[in-house]
Amino acid sequence: MEEEKNKAAEPKRAFNMVTLSEDERLRRDIFRSDSEKFRLFILMLRRNAMYKKATVTHKTIIHK
Repeated sequence: MEEEKNKAAEPKRAFNMVTLSEDERLRRDIFRSDSEKFRLFILMLRRNAMYKKATVTHKTIIHK
């Protein structure tokens, strides 16, 4: 049971210093459980809906 909680928290980790290559990321994601893949898919749909509603209210002009 405790092991399942750790797996559920794994996608939330931030890889600050390490940038994974596309191949490494795909290899890691292949072995995720179906329920974990489903949760990530739902999260992606929710983020997409949020970004569609977003509007830019202020733009900062940077002079060089």
